[in-house]
Amino acid sequence: MKNRIAQLGLIISLLFSTLVNSAEIDSIELKVTMKQMRLAYTQAMKTTSVDEFAAHIDEMSKRLAVAQSYNFSPDRAEMSNQGLDKVESILNSIQQTDITEENLTVAKSKLEDVDSLRKEYHKKSKPSIWSLIFG
Repeated sequence: MKNRIAQLGLIISLLFSTLVNSAEIDSIELKVTMKQMRLAYTQAMKTTSVDEFAAHIDEMSKRLAVAQSYNFSPDRAEMSNQGLDKVESILNSIQQTDITEENLTVAKSKLEDVDSLRKEYHKKSKPSIWSLIFG
């Protein structure tokens, strides 16, 4: 009987550690995806080639789809998905435009809105100590 209880305890602890580890792995994968999006953004902003710009926007869209499939915690899901949807809207708008060398600067200025959203939603998800204390 004691042996069965010990086995059951071991199984439960293994299951729990697996759940915790998979949540940590998901979180790491999301961070990697967001860093890849940031890299594509930076490269798009630096390029002078229309074709390279379009390729970087496509890469951002692919990474965005991965981020949108992430299972956010219930307290952050609505806010996080809202931010990702706004990014998707901007990227779609850029992709629907026929980008030429003449309007590449305009496309880049639209893309800057993605960076503004990143800053805004990072502040919302990680409020400062002062806003936590004083509301």
